[in-house]
Amino acid sequence: MSAASLAKAERRWRMSQEFMKMLATPPTEEQLQQREKEREKFLSETWERFRDNWLYGSIFPFDAVTEIPSMRFTDTDVKGPDYYDYNLAARDTLQIVSVQVKPLDGSRLQWPLDVYGFVAVRDIVDRKRIMVFNRQREDCQSISKQDPYLRLTGPTRGVIINNDNSHLEVVLKKKGLTESEDEYLSKFVTCYSLGCVHPIQYTNKLCTLEVQHYTVRRSVEATVSVRVFQGQWPQGFRGVLNATTDDKNEIPIALLDLNDDDELAVDDDGFIKLSRRVVCVEHDDRLGVSLFENGVGDLGAVWIAAEKSRRATNYMYVKKFDLWLEVIVAWSLF
Repeated sequence: MSAASLAKAERRWRMSQEFMKMLATPPTEEQLQQREKEREKFLSETWERFRDNWLYGSIFPFDAVTEIPSMRFTDTDVKGPDYYDYNLAARDTLQIVSVQVKPLDGSRLQWPLDVYGFVAVRDIVDRKRIMVFNRQREDCQSISKQDPYLRLTGPTRGVIINNDNSHLEVVLKKKGLTESEDEYLSKFVTCYSLGCVHPIQYTNKLCTLEVQHYTVRRSVEATVSVRVFQGQWPQGFRGVLNATTDDKNEIPIALLDLNDDDELAVDDDGFIKLSRRVVCVEHDDRLGVSLFENGVGDLGAVWIAAEKSRRATNYMYVKKFDLWLEVIVAWSLF
């Protein structure tokens, strides 16, 4: 046996002896707590390391938010020269479904929680933040143990995904009685890329933050608008306006969630102010928009076939309230 092989065998033997020693003398409670503190400190510093090693500082600031809107190519003639000039195509995208705060057994979290901060994704298009959730301290969201989901307001455009690593960035705090008593609920950066299928999870001493998502292959971007076309929106309605696709029909994406303290808000043109408007759909799939009432179920739905560009207008009838909703979808390639 060569000297290198002998040295390698000796290292393996020493490692096995150290492992056996660890099994024979398990760590004390204090040692376990110290290891957990060191692990949590390392994970919590991922955000600082990401910021301090930011590669694009000469192009734009670390905290820059994307200026690329949705509907970028809705009015482009995809049969004309612009189609080739812009290199337009259906592309793989990241569909974020929900962000949930999951308490740990024995956690000292006191429900309900007032949460503020942001959740953002960065893709290969411009590397800037695409906001998914973004609230200031004075506009925090209250979540309960029964409903621990953040109300998402994005992504504000389709999020391109490929084999290169992109990033999910989270900085969330729970509000205390005073600002000095505020505490980080979750703070981290992690990578995602094409092929990610499991929920993105981050656990600290307080909770687990779970981001449910999936990849939409060869997708187009759908920007949804809804207005009351005929009839009256029911006072005190509690429920959700959802978006789904044929391919993922069992996974609803909340465009608007009306809870106990919410009233329907509309703009000057009569369009409902949706919390979230952008959904990605496979290029040969359909987008469904439906109205769900708490304790009752689905009240109505409309299905729209995906297109490469232009706007599609459809009407949803809600029989229970004798109500017609106008659903307009602006389609765009990437």
